[in-house]
Amino acid sequence: MLDNLRNNIDFFLRNKTKFSRKNYFESSEPKDNLNFTNEEVELENILLNKYDFKNYRNNSTIINYKQNLYTLYLLDKYLNPDYSDELSILDIGSKNWFYVNAEFSFFKKYTKKLYLDGVEIDAYRLYSNLYSRYEVAKFYTKHLNNVNYIPDNLMNIKKRYDYITWFLPFVIIQPHRFWGLPDKYFYPEKLFEHAYSLLKPNGSMLIINQGKDEAEVQKNIIRERRFEVFKLASPFYAYKNERFLYRIIKNGEV
Repeated sequence: MLDNLRNNIDFFLRNKTKFSRKNYFESSEPKDNLNFTNEEVELENILLNKYDFKNYRNNSTIINYKQNLYTLYLLDKYLNPDYSDELSILDIGSKNWFYVNAEFSFFKKYTKKLYLDGVEIDAYRLYSNLYSRYEVAKFYTKHLNNVNYIPDNLMNIKKRYDYITWFLPFVIIQPHRFWGLPDKYFYPEKLFEHAYSLLKPNGSMLIINQGKDEAEVQKNIIRERRFEVFKLASPFYAYKNERFLYRIIKNGEV
């Protein structure tokens, strides 16, 4: 009860003030020693050439490069988009959108015109350095065309999308509270149904959960929708908890 009261007050204040230091910046770091295995080096080269990602390799920190390379690997392995003159993509729960360059490079390969939106309900959450998620996201997206970071509730999004990505949604109340969100925003079934409604016919959604418990809850939320589930390998960037990916396809539904 007290946690929820504190979260309500803190959430209201940070969204009211929108306080943050300005002009977040990260300096590029050399990539001479990434500690990749021979197999990872081979996979890295394939992805760099396939998605024209070498420039980002040369202009990023080591950690952020590895995180983006991992995201690029997931998209390459579990999505196979048909080429289209125009594609609209939604990323849900983008946080500071540290992986946006991987998403942009991946989907850009499959279209002449790409529109990429990221929505984050807690965009003004502050880090210890007093930069907000919103301010950090501005840095990661600053050179990307038609990319839009939206500080809002997913329920307010009405646009339709060809593909949706959703990394680590809150499907259990404890993590939701731990990350400072009020209980009134915890409705995972409703959020999933709304996200699914935003998919165009034959659109696809990727959802990644961490841990078996969250993955099982996610399965129950998806219910009768057509899906596949995969236990993820973790090349390039080792995550603490095992991860599971749901690939959901909206076959011909309006």
